[in-house]
Amino acid sequence: MLRIGIVGITGRMGRTVLEVAREVPGIEVVAGLLRAGRDPADVAASLPGGLALTPDLPAFLRSIDVAIDFSHPDLTAVAARAAAQAGVPFVSGTTGLTEPHRRALEEAAERIPVVHAANFSLGAAVLLRLVPELARTLADWDIELIERHHRAKRDAPSGTANALAQAILAARETVVPRIVHGRGPGEALRRTGELGIHAVRAGGEVGRHTVLLAAEDEALELTHWAQSRRAYARGALEAARRLRGRPPGSYSFGELLFG
Repeated sequence: MLRIGIVGITGRMGRTVLEVAREVPGIEVVAGLLRAGRDPADVAASLPGGLALTPDLPAFLRSIDVAIDFSHPDLTAVAARAAAQAGVPFVSGTTGLTEPHRRALEEAAERIPVVHAANFSLGAAVLLRLVPELARTLADWDIELIERHHRAKRDAPSGTANALAQAILAARETVVPRIVHGRGPGEALRRTGELGIHAVRAGGEVGRHTVLLAAEDEALELTHWAQSRRAYARGALEAARRLRGRPPGSYSFGELLFG
């Protein structure tokens, strides 16, 4: 049995991982890390019984085989460093990371296996595999990215949109990224080599990403949308299963699935 601990267990994604894990054979969520000051008894009243809930990071890590993190970037960095010291593999889906946060994950990966993904859904992983090939093959086509999320999402563009953009730029070997965020007001004439990214925040949209490739006389559009956060949770649990037993290093979700 793979024992999972969730960093950010009281958040929307943490609760979804907990829910989905009950349906996955061979996996059990046994612990949850709480923010300092949270009363475990109060939190326990709203979660299934039998969980070890604690704000004590070392104690949390001692009881688990793999940590899954859907929290806040600052907590992600702290938890990754602690996981490295404890020798616990680390799976993170937290978005909005800055360079210091990413550096903390890279440093942790020197001691433990780490995977960070902005999107743990299988469909998004496939999209990330397809898009570079399309960008290379249709080298002179315009490309625009449109991402849509619920009104409460904090970061824009989304982590997935940024990952798609970086994959496109790498495939086209663009030395200086020419990313345009939205167009207008004023002149919006498209310039050669630009990659447009457009963020929409409305309603309860879980997550939708469209890659539009267009030439003068034809166009190709690929869209992935998550109909439920369960898609992200199921992917994170699969990543945890595949990460256990790997040597230290930084892994992509695609590597774990298709490598």
